[in-house]
Formats: sequence, structure tokens, C-alpha cells
Amino acid sequence: AKSGQFFFYSLDGKYMIKTMTNSESKFLRRIMPHYFRHCAMNPNTLVTKFLGMYRVKLYHLRRNVKFVVMKSVYDTDKNLDQLFDLKGSTTGRDAKPGDAVKKDNDVRRVLPDGAFMVDPSLRERLRCQVEKDCEWLKSMKIMDYSMLVGVHNISQRSSKSKSNSQLSSSRPSSGDGDDLSNSSVGNASNATLDRFLDVDDDDSYLEGAIYRGGSERKMRPPLDTSSLASDLKSSDYEDESVQEGKLESEARLEKAIEDMYWPFQQFYDIHGLRRMKPIKQSLIAEKKREDGAGQTCAETDDRQPLIRSVFGNNESGRSESILLFEKPLSDRKDGGFMMDTSRTELPMKLSVPGAPHSVDYCDGKIFYMGIIDILQQFNIRKRGEARYRRLGGRGWQAASCVHPTIYADRFLRFFDEYTNPGDLGIIKEEDDSIGKEGESKLSERSSALKLKSE
Repeated sequence: AKSGQFFFYSLDGKYMIKTMTNSESKFLRRIMPHYFRHCAMNPNTLVTKFLGMYRVKLYHLRRNVKFVVMKSVYDTDKNLDQLFDLKGSTTGRDAKPGDAVKKDNDVRRVLPDGAFMVDPSLRERLRCQVEKDCEWLKSMKIMDYSMLVGVHNISQRSSKSKSNSQLSSSRPSSGDGDDLSNSSVGNASNATLDRFLDVDDDDSYLEGAIYRGGSERKMRPPLDTSSLASDLKSSDYEDESVQEGKLESEARLEKAIEDMYWPFQQFYDIHGLRRMKPIKQSLIAEKKREDGAGQTCAETDDRQPLIRSVFGNNESGRSESILLFEKPLSDRKDGGFMMDTSRTELPMKLSVPGAPHSVDYCDGKIFYMGIIDILQQFNIRKRGEARYRRLGGRGWQAASCVHPTIYADRFLRFFDEYTNPGDLGIIKEEDDSIGKEGESKLSERSSALKLKSE
């Protein structure tokens, strides 16, 4: 990393390990109760998920190495065609030739055509969550964080492979034993081909979500238990026993989920995926009846002091608590956001890196977003750097090192630019470049907008 720290990804890409300095370690431990409270009250937060912080003693080097384990923003099996690290500033935010990760000015050059367009209702929820995250980061005096964006281009061959698989399944067999479409070898090759062509089927979405089935979006059919009940209707006693057994098994499943994911068990299922629907009220009532006195297990066991230390007692007058349920922002298992193609002509043209005269096509995009690098506090050193830049004259607001309040406002304003540039009236520069003159104009415009809002 640019800061001199090392980071590694796990083999499956779900987790990331990053070394940290002593100041970052102390700062993380200091804000941990506030961080926990923010994640509990905002299950859809885009702030990076810390899973653990460790220290390794290297006796032969006489030093300690501290590192933190985080959940990766790119927890997906999709191939990421573009990567972006966005802060909202302009000074020094140009990617070097050959860099895989693009930066702010690279995004500004391709707006509005290269915007990360999502469904308007989803964008409204996403912006609301980014605003909450920025408010929390501002309250913690944190700055210099980034929005990490990964883009997956949905290959045009995916739709073709679906149609080909449907044709092959409906094709009659010749009956001579040489038809590979009905053989195990043919099925294996088709499965490998479908996986290679990146078919996005209903298995890519959460249980109970709305997914793309062919050309239209259909609701995932619920589990049909009517046939099972009809087969067991020999007596009313058997029906009641089946229902009680089913309820008991679901209660044991919820208990296992609570043991694994407490205190966020109401947001996740047994596989660690987000719930699209809240827990059944019958299971909640059964749980309260078993625990007694109308209290849940989390209110009676030894974990309650942790909740009290974070949220406070009821006598303190705080209304903050862990939400009972909140629908996830993404209905996909990998947390990606589907591109809004309602105002886009498909297939979309794409430029091929390294081949300026070649053109590729895609049927849309999937965006993966997350806020990273949240351990940089606006300390004395950063205050001195910001003061020095401010004394230097114009253009200080275009730098990354600014006050957390200015940083958060600029971060949110830039989020509006690259997610919905049409409503902001962004005009593309004729020369498609951002020079010193453009930076000064941008800083003057941001200052005018801020004075106008005040």
C-alpha cells in the first residue's frame, strides 16, 4: 500500500489482512464501542467490517507486528474488470499509466457516460446510508477514507449461453446412443461452459429476493409444503405433530444462528447471508416463552453487559438499540448492485484495454462498493498539513488533507456526481483533462456551494 503497510487476501477472497501502525491500533481500540454501535444501528453500512485485530511477536527481530482482519469488499466470484479508489479530491488523484486502480479524475473524465448508474430507489437508499456513514466518520474526526468500487461487466455471452442451454434441453434425442447433449460428458461440459460464461441465475440472489429470470424479473417461489401436509392428513393429531416438529426444528435453527452471529442474528441466516425477510413472529413468541419473563436470550445471559456498555441502560434515556430487522441494500449474495439499464441501449460498447481499435460489448454491469481506510484520524500532524496548505493560497480544498467536515461533504457530493450525474448538470470538459485551472475553478465552485447551503 502507499502508506507502507502490507495487505493480503485469503485464498477464497472473502477476507483481507492488513498490517497497521501502533497509532492505528490505539485509535481502533478507542473507537471500537462507537464502531460497534454504528454497525449495530446501520446493518447496511458500507464501512469496512473489522473482524479481529492481532499482534505477532517476532523475537528474532525484537519487534511486534500488528495486523487487522477485515471482510473484503470484493467478496464475489465475478471477474472485476475495473477498480476505482475515490476520495472526492482532485490534487494528485490521477492514476499513472498502467495502474489497475483508477482514481477520481479518471472517473470525472468519463462522466456522465461512465457513471455508476443504479436503480433510483436503490440509489436513494444507498445515498442515505453513505450520508449516515459520513456523519459517523465526521463525528470520529476521521478523514482520508476512500470509496472502493469494483465493476464487473456482464458478458453478452451469458444471455446467449442461457438460450443455447434451453435449446439443447428441448432438442430431442436421436436414439442411437451417440447424442452428447444427453450424456454425462455433455452435461459436464455444459456446466463448465456456463460457469466460464458467467451465467447470472437465481442462485446468485438471496432467498426471497427478486432476480432476473430470462428477460423479466420474477419472485423466487416460496417453499411449497402443501403437498407434504396433504400426505400427512391421516389425522388431526399427525398434522399438529408435524407442525410442532417443524416449528421446533426452525427454533433450533434460529438458536444456532444466534450462537454464531450474535448480536446480529436477526440480519443473517445459517449460511451467513443477509435475510430478505424478518424472523417469523411465531418463532419470536416461542423463544420468549422458553426464556421466560418475556425476555430474549440476549437479555438474560452474560452478554447483556456488553450491550449495556455500548448502548447504555434504559434508565439513561437513550433510544439507541440494535434494529430488529432492516432489508439489505443488495439482493445479491455477493452484495453487488445491478446497473440500471432502463435508459441505456443494450448491448453496451466497451473499449478493450491495450487495444484502442477493438470494441467489446456487455449486457450491463455489477458494482461492488465499500468505504475503506477509516483509521486516519485528523490529528496534530494532519492539522498542521491542512493549515500549511491553506496558508499556501487557492486550491487547498482540492487536496485530500482537509478538515473531516469538509472531507465528508465533498465525499458525499462526489458520490452524487458519479452515481447520478444527470441531475447535477455535469458538463464534460472539451479537452477531457483536469489541470490547475480546473482545480481552482472546482475549489471556487465548492466554496460557493458551501456558502450557499449555509
